[in-house]
Amino acid sequence: MLNRKKVYIILAAIMALMVIIEVMWAHPHHHMIWNTVPGFDLLIGFAGGWALIILAKKIMAGILQKEEDYYDREPLAESEEVSNGQGGGGHA
Repeated sequence: MLNRKKVYIILAAIMALMVIIEVMWAHPHHHMIWNTVPGFDLLIGFAGGWALIILAKKIMAGILQKEEDYYDREPLAESEEVSNGQGGGGHA
C-alpha cells in the first residue's frame, strides 16, 4: 500500500509531466492574462478537485453521516405504539 508521501510524489510527477506536455504541444489560447502561465489550468483543476474533496469530507460528512450506534438504539415510545397498532388511524 502506498503511504501519503509516495502518493504526493506521484501526483507531483504527474502534474509536472502535464505542464511539460502543455508547454510543448498545446495550442496557445491567450484570451486572458492567466492563460499565459503554463500549467495554470491544471493547477486550477487540481485545486478545485481538492476543494471538493475537503468540502465532502469536512462539511458534508457531518450533515449526511449517521452516528455509529444509529441502528442499535431502541426505538422511541411513539413509534412502538404506532407499530403495535395502538396509534390512531390504524386498521380496525
